[in-house]
Amino acid sequence: MPMSRMSFHRVAICFALLLATRAILAPAAPFLPLSLTDAANTGFSDVEEGDRKGGWLDLGGNDLSVLPAGLLTVSSRLPFQILDSKKNPDRTCVVLGGPKRPYLPSRAEIRVDGKTGAVLYLLHGAAWCPPPQQQKMAGVLTVEYADGTGKEYHVRCGRDVGDWTKPDSYSNAARVWSAYNANTQVSLFASKFKLEAKPIRLIRLRSQECAWMVVAATLGDEISIKPIRRNLTLDKKYTAPPPFEKPLRDDLSDTRPKNIILIIGDGMGEGAQKLTSLYQHKAEGRLAMQQLPVTGYLTTFSANSEVTDSAASSTAIACGHKTNNGMLGLTPQTNTVLSVAALARESGRAVAILTSDAVTGATPSGFYAHVVRRGAYSDIAEFAAACGYDMLIGNANARAWFTPEAAGGQRTDTRNVLNEMTAAGYAVVTNAALFAAVPEGQRVVGFLDKPTLEPETALGTLMDIALPRLARHDKGFFMMMECTITDAGGHGNNPEYTVRGTLQVDWAVRRAVDFAKSRGDTLVLVTADHETGGLFCSLSRAVPDRLTICYTTTSHTGAPVPIHAFGPGSKYFQGMNDNTDIAKTVAFLWRMRLSAPTR
Repeated sequence: MPMSRMSFHRVAICFALLLATRAILAPAAPFLPLSLTDAANTGFSDVEEGDRKGGWLDLGGNDLSVLPAGLLTVSSRLPFQILDSKKNPDRTCVVLGGPKRPYLPSRAEIRVDGKTGAVLYLLHGAAWCPPPQQQKMAGVLTVEYADGTGKEYHVRCGRDVGDWTKPDSYSNAARVWSAYNANTQVSLFASKFKLEAKPIRLIRLRSQECAWMVVAATLGDEISIKPIRRNLTLDKKYTAPPPFEKPLRDDLSDTRPKNIILIIGDGMGEGAQKLTSLYQHKAEGRLAMQQLPVTGYLTTFSANSEVTDSAASSTAIACGHKTNNGMLGLTPQTNTVLSVAALARESGRAVAILTSDAVTGATPSGFYAHVVRRGAYSDIAEFAAACGYDMLIGNANARAWFTPEAAGGQRTDTRNVLNEMTAAGYAVVTNAALFAAVPEGQRVVGFLDKPTLEPETALGTLMDIALPRLARHDKGFFMMMECTITDAGGHGNNPEYTVRGTLQVDWAVRRAVDFAKSRGDTLVLVTADHETGGLFCSLSRAVPDRLTICYTTTSHTGAPVPIHAFGPGSKYFQGMNDNTDIAKTVAFLWRMRLSAPTR
């Protein structure tokens, strides 16, 4: 029997009521990502460090540009909305400055407009954090409800948020996202703050004792957040120097060298060498440096710590005196001590300092500067200008400390140290080709561009350019060459940087040893200023080519570091020694007297 018009209307009304009832009774979405569009004050990407123009923490390329836009889901359920940097590159996140970035904003507001949730989730991180055990305040989170009430939460480092360059999770800060940004393993943390069951008007953020970076916020039900596990793998292809075809013999170890080449892998401990050999050569002990006929170990402690920094270690290696962490070319009592490089120059030898770091960095500065604080870059630049060395070559970052602000630099005085060096006869170079083109006999200061220093062969190339020029000096030469990428790999728990940096060292070693073999008058030393990362690795016997890689810290350690030697005088570096013994032995071999501390 056909349905009447009235019956049809009744059925339609009932169906509509049913749908409406289901909509009313249906549970609300468990999570609601909040928009940070209005609160965002900067972008993920930065170009130039310290230009105060914004971009994450104003650290140059050390930024968060590797974070993809869109929905980021953590713990399989919890969504965070990441703003798209392509649509608005200057406003994708909230970065609140602390003591290290006082020129950044310290406050921000996130409008919520009546939304509710049992928990507020933040995706965030902090920078320049005090030690986690101190639980200092990164910032204050204030939730203001629509009824005029509110609640304040103290966001503490080591509890509610972690350092964005550290891989550790905490009680209310689960590490939920991680990536490698160049040399650094960067991370973000998810934290939860319980709310009252009523509409929220506003969320206020205020930084306290460090920089605080909020990337996203979500309201929702309470769930357990699981931190991600570190999965350290290597999948890149590298270029390595070939192992020596025949075992190296050291028949000249009882003679004295005319030339000394000291190669330092910053942070390059025994674990870094083992990992690189296993990954690149599928066996232990196949690096060029590991094939040198003499191997020993060095203790690295400083005058005031079992774990040294690069400044104190460089001073010990270069000057033969222990000092406090942070000090360069001084004793703990601030007495001046000269380096073997300075003594070599006084004796008429040529001196070259080459590094992939800035020439004002801690390791190279230990061979010519005398400052209480390793960060006194303007003062260090003045010492560089005054040292008179034949070659001072590093990356482009140091150039700013040689020129005043009026000339585009970072010196706060009016002194143009770079102009002083050019007036004294120095050629200024920015890449390897320009370095090679400098007339023989002219002194060189280099601020090398990034492409020059990136390849594994980079330091080997610089070695090839420098050695023939230095070899023309009748009285011989002293060279210190440093690779800094190994240290960055340890700090960032980044095996790719560890391997690439160690291979840079190994290419330099191969070039240096080839030079030394052809002459018979050159001592080659290869070591580290300290170990970084507490790296352990092993090769699986059950699964061929599978490496187990484990970093135990993101800091320096007190582990002894290997020293490898070849050439005249190499026998003095076998066994266990201290890092001060390098300078003492170089002085002995060259019949120089280490300087007594002077005021």
